[in-house]
Amino acid sequence: MLWLLIGLKAWWEGANQPGLPREGDALLHAYRALEMARMWRAGVLYPRWAPDLAGGAGYPLFVFHAPLFPWLVAALSIGLGLSIEQAMKAVLMIATLGGSLGVYLLARRWKLSPPAAMTAGLAFGYMPFQLQQSNYPQYLAITLLPWLLIIVDGALRGGGFTRRWSLSLTVALLGLSHNLTALMGYLLALSYAFALGISRKSRGRNLRKALAAFALGLGMALPYLGPSLIEIPQVHLERARTGVYEMVHHFRSLLQLLWWAPIRDERWGNRPLILTIGLHQALLALPSFALGLPGRRRTWQVAVRWGWIAWLMMIFLMTPASRPLWAILPGLSYIQFPWRWLGPVGLIVALLIGFSVEMVKPSIRWPAAFGASLLLILGTLGFIYDGGSRVPFARATLADLHRYEREQLYPGLTATGELFPKWVEGWPEPPPDVVRAYARGEEPDRLDRRTLPPEALARTLRLGPLDQRWEIQVPHRTPVRFSVLGYPGWMVAVDGRPVPTWVEARAGWLWAEIPAGSHQVRLWFPGQWRWRLLDGIAIGIGLGWLIGSILRRRRRNLQDPPSGPPAGAPEPHGESLHWGATGVALLFLLALDLRLPYHLWRITRVPLDHPPGADLSVQTDFEGRIRLVGYQIDRWAVSPGETVRLTLWWRPLIDLDEDAHVYVHGIPADHPFAAAQAFQSDHVHPGDLPTRRWDPEKHYRDDHVLKIPYDLPPGPYRLRVGLYGGSNNRRWRAGSGEDDGVDLPQVLIVRRTVRALPSPVSFGEALQLNGGEWPGEVRASEPVELWLSWRALRPLDRTYTLFIHLVDEKGRLAAQQDRLQLTSMWPVGEDVPLRAKFPPLPPGRYRVRLGWYLWPSMEHLLVHGPSGGNPEWESPQELQVHP
Repeated sequence: MLWLLIGLKAWWEGANQPGLPREGDALLHAYRALEMARMWRAGVLYPRWAPDLAGGAGYPLFVFHAPLFPWLVAALSIGLGLSIEQAMKAVLMIATLGGSLGVYLLARRWKLSPPAAMTAGLAFGYMPFQLQQSNYPQYLAITLLPWLLIIVDGALRGGGFTRRWSLSLTVALLGLSHNLTALMGYLLALSYAFALGISRKSRGRNLRKALAAFALGLGMALPYLGPSLIEIPQVHLERARTGVYEMVHHFRSLLQLLWWAPIRDERWGNRPLILTIGLHQALLALPSFALGLPGRRRTWQVAVRWGWIAWLMMIFLMTPASRPLWAILPGLSYIQFPWRWLGPVGLIVALLIGFSVEMVKPSIRWPAAFGASLLLILGTLGFIYDGGSRVPFARATLADLHRYEREQLYPGLTATGELFPKWVEGWPEPPPDVVRAYARGEEPDRLDRRTLPPEALARTLRLGPLDQRWEIQVPHRTPVRFSVLGYPGWMVAVDGRPVPTWVEARAGWLWAEIPAGSHQVRLWFPGQWRWRLLDGIAIGIGLGWLIGSILRRRRRNLQDPPSGPPAGAPEPHGESLHWGATGVALLFLLALDLRLPYHLWRITRVPLDHPPGADLSVQTDFEGRIRLVGYQIDRWAVSPGETVRLTLWWRPLIDLDEDAHVYVHGIPADHPFAAAQAFQSDHVHPGDLPTRRWDPEKHYRDDHVLKIPYDLPPGPYRLRVGLYGGSNNRRWRAGSGEDDGVDLPQVLIVRRTVRALPSPVSFGEALQLNGGEWPGEVRASEPVELWLSWRALRPLDRTYTLFIHLVDEKGRLAAQQDRLQLTSMWPVGEDVPLRAKFPPLPPGRYRVRLGWYLWPSMEHLLVHGPSGGNPEWESPQELQVHP
């Protein structure tokens, strides 16, 4: 147990950094807990309606989202005077310790030795899925899973009231933690009970009592589970199950499920969610397979077989191959994201790691356990230390909550506003007086006085979050609007008598009619009668069974039959900490005390403005707020109709208060002063993350796919990158000048096959003419079109001008074009097709002369031949123009 606590030290160091992570849902759950604590202070312990969400319009958040985590945070915050941030971290620490302890005790129930059980407990605490997620209610529910299995084990062994009551309580707590994880946990517990029944031949009487206790536990969770199901038709829950949230987008391949955790700190702010079992954990669990083979200890054989079957089944459910199963099995799609099975999988893998350690010889089992524990810690450093700046939350207010909702586009602290009532369209704007009240830190008055007649009088009697009263005098029957969204459970009473209410079309505000005269009007939210019925059933089940069991019991079973070595019994031979193992233990303790995992991770940290693999030559600051750090491109030459993948790396220089959008424009480069774009890519949220959420201590990867049109003329194209934003989509200034964008250092070549010359022609060992096409004969009324294929032989730091002369038989200039080309941006070794079009020529014979020069010095690139260097090259092929 002591080593289990010490082993979690690295986890606690990562979680206890000041502030909360910017990425993920940490802040979202913190604000939910803030709302719960605010309601507790107002005397409402289970506020199914959250009146301060959606900008103050109200939201049925706690009808659909489990209350246990915010309850615990609110209890610690109010009871111990902790800030919401401190209370959250305390709950997470207790949950982590409790979950790891539960796995340890579960392993001991299967008669694993202390070192093996300790390793299993640490494997659960350092589960990659647990460490990288910030869905804290789900985290809490997963840490309850080992306790559910322990108590199922005990209930099937027999015993009385304590074990059955513990089972009911655990089932209820799991349901109140996270309904989706609870469903998976209940299925896992049923499979575990089946395995125990096979191995121990449990009596049917015990099984029936356990099932009854399980059902009573579900009944105790009815106050949440019931409304969360029956109220679905009242809201837009389909928004959270369509588009990017649709189940089909959240399967994982086997390679993804077994992928490594990050092995260095790349400061990648929008790194894709790494949903993995962890290759290091899978490899550590692999040896346990041998314990399931015939001829092994019967108890271990059954446990390992159950573990492997459950592991493989859950892996299958997370892969695309299981999609038909999700479609036909009732209730399975309720889990929403297949990768949620990683939580129960983590428990199974942790136990199998314990069995792997148990296979080691007793004399070296402790050193093996410490070695495996160190690997478990090192394998998850990328999740423990995220490397970015964090958001302080100690003094957060409701005004901060509203700002977070707006900036992050999280109405009601949900991703899509899926819990707005069905009759609400969009996101209603609360009246200005409600907004001003929140800004002053006051309770808002929900009576919209703008709907009262001018001669009406209204006096506030009481203001509470869910209960407000006024004395109102009106000259005639008057409909009055209240600044709350209508939802079943709101009531309005006039002089103590409920009156009918209705909701405003599209906006959803609650209305009621007040008779003429002076009246006391009350607006309050007592909830629905069926909610109160479910509350009563749950309380009745709990109290009734508790009282009935106490009255029926005449004898009390003080403790369960021991399943492992009795308390205080000596360790089996060879498993105690002998001098060699003691030395390893001391080294393990010293490594954690000196923060060795953190220092190892810090060595891998990428410097700011140096994302791995990026070309850093384009670093440019946009208005001192965002820096273009670098780029990566998969190729510089492409054919019409193909695509090019371009990755831009950005970093915010400050905390941004507005969203910036990115554009990439392809602009013809053979006419450098032409501004018309030929193709483009725009990202409203670069890197699929609003820039308001960006962390100045991290880089953000922005992937663009440039589609080259089939009819795009071949040639070189500049790739221009910039930012724009604001209500008028103003382009941001790049650098210290007036430019509104920056060109990538090389041009993109759209290919065209040009007939090759008999031998290439070199101009100053810098540029080479590889091909040329022009007609041998044309009519005098037809324009003349030439195609030339050029190649840069080396990187150029100058921009040359190409001249093309058409000369007649006497060597006189008949037509010419001089065109500045961005040769300093040409990629070396790529053929660059250039097109020149001349107006119709008089009849006669013509030759083509080509050359390059610098402007304004007129320094030419020379073509070397038998007679020395020439400033131009003349084609031996003639052009015949017929009348």
